[in-house]
Amino acid sequence: MLTDENFLKIAHEVWKWSNCVSKKVWAIIVKNTRILSTGYNGTPSGYINCSEHFSGKYSEDHYKWSDIYEIHAEMNAIFWAARKWVCIEWATMYVMLEPCLQCTKNLIAAGIKRLVYANKYSYIDTETIAEFYKRSWVEILYIDMWEEYSQKSKRKNKLQLWNS
Repeated sequence: MLTDENFLKIAHEVWKWSNCVSKKVWAIIVKNTRILSTGYNGTPSGYINCSEHFSGKYSEDHYKWSDIYEIHAEMNAIFWAARKWVCIEWATMYVMLEPCLQCTKNLIAAGIKRLVYANKYSYIDTETIAEFYKRSWVEILYIDMWEEYSQKSKRKNKLQLWNS
């Protein structure tokens, strides 16, 4: 049987598609153990990505630029489902970061009834967002999977150094 951890690991593969120089964020929407939609943070089709705009390096100007040009992973997953006429009502969304207030309101409006996230986001008002979920009967689950990934990454980097 597929677990929340399995879907977070699958969703982690979507992370590679993001071209963001600040945070690579992913989201998948699942219903009845089927992946309905995926999304990652990036610009709309036809627009230059921040990795190109900032030549692959983070800049202090990124936040303002991102706010204007980029779409969050959660919204890209919701938009893709809508474009393909996929019903996501009562589905679960798996995301890398705890969603911001705007994404929270939109995923509630889209009918998502369960949220599983793998990393806390320090730049949000958690109490306000938690109240939105509570009033909308959205179940929230935080699963910290990044320690596992960082440990694997450290081991991999050590092996690469040893094999040099």
